Amino acid sequence: MIAELVELAKEIAADAGRGQRFAPPLNDDELAFFDAVAQNESAVALQGEGILADIARELVSVMRRDVRTDWTVRDDVRAKLRSSIKRLLVKHGYPPDQQPEAIRLVMDQMEQMAPRYSVERSGAIRTR
Repeated sequence: MIAELVELAKEIAADAGRGQRFAPPLNDDELAFFDAVAQNESAVALQGEGILADIARELVSVMRRDVRTDWTVRDDVRAKLRSSIKRLLVKHGYPPDQQPEAIRLVMDQMEQMAPRYSVERSGAIRTR
C-alpha cells in the first residue's frame, strides 16, 4: 500500500512538471489546451509538440480576449470563438480532417475555464 502511494506521488509530481519541458514553459491552462490539440496523434507527428504548444498559448490568448460572462448561452459569441479557433488551427497547419474534433475539445476546455476568465476579465474592466 505504501509503495502504491509513493508511485502515485511520483506520477502526480511528474504530471505537475509536464509544462516545464516546453520553452517557454506552459502554465496549467496552456497545458490543458495542449492536451486537447495533442489528442490527435497525427497532429503530434506532423507538427510536433512545439507547434502544438504555440497553438495552446494562442488559445489562452483568444480565450482571455473573447470570453464573456454569457458566452456559453450566446450562439453568436460561440460561433466567433469557434471561428477564431479554426483560424488559429489553420494558421499553424493543424490537419484539416482533425479540426472539428480539436475545435470541440478546445470549446469543452473553454467551457471549463470560462467562469474564471470571465471573472478575471470583468475585474480588469472595473479597475480601468
